[in-house]
Formats: sequence, C-alpha cells, structure tokens
Amino acid sequence: MNEELKKAYALLGLTEDATREQVENRYYILMKRARAEKSRSEAGEDDGEPLDLTEINQAYNLVLGIESEKSSTVEKPTKLGHFFYYYKFHVIIGIIVLLIAGYMVKEGIDKRREAANTPPANLSVSLFGNFYFADVDLLEQNMLKQIPEWQRIATTLVFNPPEIKSQQDMALQQKSVLMLMTEKDELYVMDAKNFESLASQGAFVKLEEFAAKTGLQLPQDKLLFARTEEDPADAAYGIDITGSLVFRGIETSGERLIVSIRASEDKWADSRLLLDKLIRP
Repeated sequence: MNEELKKAYALLGLTEDATREQVENRYYILMKRARAEKSRSEAGEDDGEPLDLTEINQAYNLVLGIESEKSSTVEKPTKLGHFFYYYKFHVIIGIIVLLIAGYMVKEGIDKRREAANTPPANLSVSLFGNFYFADVDLLEQNMLKQIPEWQRIATTLVFNPPEIKSQQDMALQQKSVLMLMTEKDELYVMDAKNFESLASQGAFVKLEEFAAKTGLQLPQDKLLFARTEEDPADAAYGIDITGSLVFRGIETSGERLIVSIRASEDKWADSRLLLDKLIRP
C-alpha cells in the first residue's frame, strides 16, 4: 500500500483494513461534522481549525477507488446510491405508506360499488385484532340467524398483528390504524391486547351509560374495565363474550373475545339488540 493511500486512511480516521461499509459510514460522519463546523465558523463561533471538505473527499475517493479495483463485483457508489444507502429506511416506509393509501382508495371505490348492489346494513361490526383466519362471512351469517328480521350486518376483519416482526406486519398495523381513524363501526370485537389499547384511548362508550339508556342487562362477571386520560377512574368498556354461540366455527386464534360499543346514540337501539345476542353463552 502506497504512502498516499495510507495518508487517506489516516485522514478518515480508519485503519487500513477497514471495510467498505466502515469507509462509507466514516465519510458520512466527517461530512456532517465538517458542515457543522463551517456553519459555526460563519456564525462567528469558530472553535478551532475546521475539517477540510476537499481533503475528506479526496481521501474518500482514493480509498473507495482502490477498493473498487480490488472487487470487480462492487461498483463505485453514485450520488443516487448514497441517497438510498443512508435513507433506505425512509424510502421503504414511504413506499409502504403509498401502498396503504392506494389500497385504501381502491377499497373505498370497491365498497361504494358493492354498496350500490347490496341492501343497507342494520349495523356494522368490526373484528379487530389477531384474527387472521377468521371467516367474517360465516360470522355475519351466524349473527343474522340471531336476528332474522335484519337484512345485513356489515362485518369487516381488521387484522392487527400482535407483534411487529416484518415490514408486512408494520404495513398491516398501519392499515389497522388508518381504518380505525377513517371508519367507525358500531361494535368492535377484539382480543385482550387491542381492547386494552383502544379502551385506554377513549375509543368506546361507557357500558353503564349505554345500559342506563337502553336497558341492556350487563353481565357483571364478564365486564372489563379501563381508564382513560380524560377519566382516570375505572369504568366498564368491554364485555367478555368468549364462547358465544355466534362465534361457533370461527377461527379466533385462541384469543379472548371482547366486545365494545363505538356507536353513536342513534344506533344504540340496534346495538343493544345485537349485544343481547352476543353476550349469551
């Protein structure tokens, strides 16, 4: 190794056996430091000799040029390559958000088309949580059998993975948040984890208020309580309906089933009618 290359490694603060990734990272750090020192100098806060951008670039190009000659399979990085190297996470997240937004637009169009050919729903129910294999069509049929005079119960499945282990899990979680923000179903059936999260955010109606206005007999031994930022006192927001006949034949991944109310008051009468069926063992 010639003296010029040794000096280049020394200027970058690297040993001569540094990997390409170490060279890239060190260059990025030095460039940020040099720009910061330049800004301080221009502001009259000069605290020493600033790093020389020209020398850093020359050393970086020399080291990287030699490494490129060593490996024919590695191309010299371009400015675009630098961008994706340092901002690849941001790019991936941006792509995921765009895909989710596109999916939501398409789903909205499909739903409008479907709505034009289907009777209006008496009520809407969301199966929200770790229920990836749940058959929502069968669930809707089971619920309609309990109230045969109803024409339709709009039933949706929103799979929210319990843990984020991949980019797909992240995308599914982001989709579930978007659906929660843009769509408001009357009843939510959740697993325990999602109930605790949503109830603490004040997403649901207090069951005592609902029962007082509708006459629903609350099963005291099945009530689930939570606190919210607005109301630090414990209040009942959910009912454990695990084992309900309505879920016979529905794959629920072994999760507890908890139902909560998100309906506006003009839908409370219908919500009470369906809840009365769901809470029966």
